[in-house]
Amino acid sequence: MPFRPHLVLADDLTGAAEIAAIAHDAGLRAVVLTHLPTMPVAADLLVFDTDTRLLAPEVAARKVRAWAKCLAHTPHRGFFLKVDSVLRGSVLAHATATARALGRHRTLLVPANPSLGRTIRAGRYAVKGVPLHETAFARDPHHPRASDDVVALLGRVPRVPVVSLPPETERLPNRGVVVGETSTPSDVRHWVNTLDSATLPAGGADFFRTWLKSQGPNRHAKARSPHIAGPALLLHGSAMATDGSRLLRFRGKKAPAAAAVAAALARHGAVAVAPPSTRLTGRDAPAAIARGFADLAWRLHTDRSFTHLLIAGGATAAAVLPMLGWTDLEVIRAWGPGAVTLRPVRDPAFAVTLKPGSYDWPAKLRRALPAGLFD
Repeated sequence: MPFRPHLVLADDLTGAAEIAAIAHDAGLRAVVLTHLPTMPVAADLLVFDTDTRLLAPEVAARKVRAWAKCLAHTPHRGFFLKVDSVLRGSVLAHATATARALGRHRTLLVPANPSLGRTIRAGRYAVKGVPLHETAFARDPHHPRASDDVVALLGRVPRVPVVSLPPETERLPNRGVVVGETSTPSDVRHWVNTLDSATLPAGGADFFRTWLKSQGPNRHAKARSPHIAGPALLLHGSAMATDGSRLLRFRGKKAPAAAAVAAALARHGAVAVAPPSTRLTGRDAPAAIARGFADLAWRLHTDRSFTHLLIAGGATAAAVLPMLGWTDLEVIRAWGPGAVTLRPVRDPAFAVTLKPGSYDWPAKLRRALPAGLFD
């Protein structure tokens, strides 16, 4: 019997991995792909990273629309659009393009994660009670959050109405994008119960987890998480990494020498690499840092200086993994919110652990790796 997987589109790699980890915890075989497959993939859930978080809205919309049209013809059990929980990126363009490609009249967008203290009430976004624009997200290098007004954060797409509604709403508008306000898990369950065949579900991890439960029984029992051995290389996408005995930093836009990192890995068994502690100026700085990470990882991978690669930040992951040729990744362990370990299907001697830049490293993962790596 051919597989009919759940399909998810995500706009960055760490978000895709986060969704796949939720499915893994639910007992499903979950695979993350950075391309459209030419042959069926034996999995219960396929998450596609479109790598469109940093693209201009019109460019992102074209790519997402093309991918969604192709996937619409793939036999599947359900379709979900994963977006950033604090609405970074071209969320409205993604939602509109995906809904149109799938023939859906409206999108129900539930981005906030009450389980992490991220809530929307009366159209206003807060993180643990603090207005979004007064948190660290206001200093995001690519999408600084300058407001807590969710409709303003989404922006505009011509002829697409956008409204933020409380869970007490009895009837949804017939078309457009509806932001489902949430402050409790019961609010999330309410929005899942309002879904119908004309509505595209879109949102964050809490909404996806509840939506997945609503799709019926799972295929497999949960697999045992394998032990991950060997030297561990941690790439921090943010300059906010804490200095310590295991940390090497860029000098300006130049990454540490691969030979120096390899020697440190051999000596300590675990090394972290981060950008310089002072913020670099120039529009090309983020791209230069990403290229530095990618080149360093490729050189160390070629020499097999590490077997476990950890990456904090979706933009960094999107630069590094293609350089290594890792395009198909199966989840093998979920550590906690957002942190997930995957195994490259074509390079199974290695493992890669991904985490969104805005999430903390889970305590379980910290305990499993050599002391000093996260300090």
